[in-house]
Formats: sequence, structure tokens, C-alpha cells
Amino acid sequence: MIKLGLIGKNIQSSQAPDIHKRLGKLFKISLNYQIFDLNENDKIQFSDQLLKLKELDFSGVNITFPFKEEVMKYADIINLSSSTVKSSNTLLFKEKIFAENTDYTGFLRSYEFHFNKNKPKKILVLGGGGVGRAITFALGSLDVEHIYLYEKDQLRGQNLIKDLEFLKISCTLINSDKLEKTLFEVQGIVNCTPVGHFDFPGCPLGELLPSNHHWIFDVIYTPAKTDLLIKGEKVGAKIISGIDLFIFQALDAFLLFCGDKIDKDHISKQILFLRQHYFKLLYK
Repeated sequence: MIKLGLIGKNIQSSQAPDIHKRLGKLFKISLNYQIFDLNENDKIQFSDQLLKLKELDFSGVNITFPFKEEVMKYADIINLSSSTVKSSNTLLFKEKIFAENTDYTGFLRSYEFHFNKNKPKKILVLGGGGVGRAITFALGSLDVEHIYLYEKDQLRGQNLIKDLEFLKISCTLINSDKLEKTLFEVQGIVNCTPVGHFDFPGCPLGELLPSNHHWIFDVIYTPAKTDLLIKGEKVGAKIISGIDLFIFQALDAFLLFCGDKIDKDHISKQILFLRQHYFKLLYK
């Protein structure tokens, strides 16, 4: 049996165990997937949890908030998706620990699903943490015209800007004073903060409103209809639920965990089935 898990905080509502077990059944792979919520037991250190799971012969783990950047310190081999982004949401436990980033690849697949080959223009990204890093670099690989990054932690924001500039990805760090003006200039809004999650209620735009010329992508899927998406829906904006990123990044992670046991071409055929299932379950 393949043993997998998810490490993070405030993750009791995660659907990660469900989707991986569901995929296991579809491909007749025996697997177990457990949640390790370090918010439930603050006495356990993140590094200790990783070491323990590796010693217990886990094949790998997914990593979520707030450990996606910290986890890079514990990887022996950092593959391209993670080395560029400097964050990871998927670890493979072999003789060594491999770091991957399926937020990066999952966002690319989500974007293509909704926009085909159309290049992103001016985009506002809210939050420059682990998933924010993945998505800004993904936007860069799509030849985005310009990114406006709203990150309250100035040092974190400045470090991300430097990394993006190194790859010639155009990005400006903005503060709250420029947020309203920036909304008029962008076509897309991507929320990469935890604001809107069940445990962090609210809207990352505060009292500001999006417009009907925007498309809005929220990485949060618990709830699937965040306050930000509800605002967007009311004004007639195109809204994209975090359910899509959840599905696409999970498919990529499953391929990393179990790819040698399945026909990789078959997994893409499950996308419509999975979207139908999780939108029916979560999009309320």
C-alpha cells in the first residue's frame, strides 16, 4: 500500500484525502492518505513530522499553508518547478527527498482550461507566499504583460520581485494605497492569500469591488464560493473557483506519487468527471 499525506495548518476541511483515494480507486492502486494538521498539535515541529513520515515509509506528502517555503530547507533534490519558484507543495520520499511544485503546473493547466492559449495581460496577484510565488512564476511562463503584486510583508514582496526580475518577468509591488487604482488597470485578479478560507474569513480586497471586465481566480476552495468570488459574481465578472487549482494540482501530484503504475494519458480523461463531482459537492 502507498502511504501519502498532507501537512499544514487548519486543514481539517481539506479534500486532498478524498481526491487521492478516489484516483487510487479509479486506477486500482491501493493507497492511504492522512492529514497531519500541525495546528492541532503545536508541540510537533514541521521538520520532525517530515522525518517521522519518511521513517514510516511514506511515499510522499503534500505541503500546504504555511510551510510551502520552509519545506525547501529539507529537500535533497529540488526539481525545476520548485527551484524556480523557491517553494514546494509536493515531496517525494525515496532514498532522498525530492521537492516538486504542482501549484505551478496546476495553475498552468487551470489557466489553459479556462483561457486556452490566450496570454494574460495585466494581473493583480494578492499575496506573495508559497502559492503566490508559484502563480506569479506560472504567469511569467505564460508571457504575462505585467503583474501587480499586493503583499503586506514588504520584505517578502521585495524578495519575490527580485526573483521575478531575474527571469525578466515584469512585476510591481504595490501597497494598500494603490490597490484601488490598480484594480482599474488590470484584467485579472488572483487571490493567493488565506483570506476567504473558513478559518480566515473576509475578502482580500477589503471593501473594494471588482468590475465586470475582470476575471477572478481564487486559490481557496474551502469554501468554494469565497467572499471575493461572490463579489465578482454580483458584478458580472468571470469567476474561477479554487476547486480547479485543487483538482489540477492534485492530478499532477498523483502522477508524481503513482505515475509508474498508471498510463499517464488516462489521467487527463478524469478531469471532467472530477470537476463535476467536486463542484457538485463543494460549490454551494
